[in-house]
Amino acid sequence: MLNLATKFRPAPAAFKLAFDAGFRCAELYLDREVLEQCDEVIETAKQWNMRYALHFPNKPNLDESHLKACASLFTELDASAIVVHPPMMKRFAEPLRAISSKLVLAIETMRVPRDEIIGWVGANGPVTIDVEHVWQFTIPDAPIEEFFDLLRRVFETHGHCIRHVHMPGFLPGQGEHRPMYTSREFCRGVFDILADHNYSGLVVSEVDMPFQNQFDLRMDVLFYEGWLSERLTTTTT
Repeated sequence: MLNLATKFRPAPAAFKLAFDAGFRCAELYLDREVLEQCDEVIETAKQWNMRYALHFPNKPNLDESHLKACASLFTELDASAIVVHPPMMKRFAEPLRAISSKLVLAIETMRVPRDEIIGWVGANGPVTIDVEHVWQFTIPDAPIEEFFDLLRRVFETHGHCIRHVHMPGFLPGQGEHRPMYTSREFCRGVFDILADHNYSGLVVSEVDMPFQNQFDLRMDVLFYEGWLSERLTTTTT
């Protein structure tokens, strides 16, 4: 079964906020400063009973020491994946893999055209599929059922390539990176598709800083737990 996660920059208070809200998985957002405090981040992260993924920095001002720190975080935290934006993948994939061939670099879907996305996932696996990006950029303004149909076809064709999922709440015309509970039909539909295809990785409630508070984080956990309870009841009756 899929595992709900939140995303934050790994400051000590952020771990506590996420854990107290009910999250047991997290994607840690990295930048140059965080990587320069690698040992402290590892020590803090290990204090919490959580599973982790990493998000590679989005700015290229990195040297070999930063790449080695990223690899150390991946290894020490037994991370499931390192999410990488396409420009950073192009620039840093080779030197990262030279440091460790065991790194799981999961390139993130950004603005992939409609007629290319299924082939793109198959060609680029492991992949982080950002479902907000798919609806917002790949099939903008399409009806929700058209989005669900495309996502199903991606999983049916190349589900084995998908190692990580970003899923903030989204509706066309609204802002990005909103809590999941604010877009229930969208998120419940995605949960069902992931479960139908036996996805067992992290699903990240990727919300902007204004929503990084106890109420909104807790509401997303409760939303997920409600869906999970209904799903388990349905599949066991």
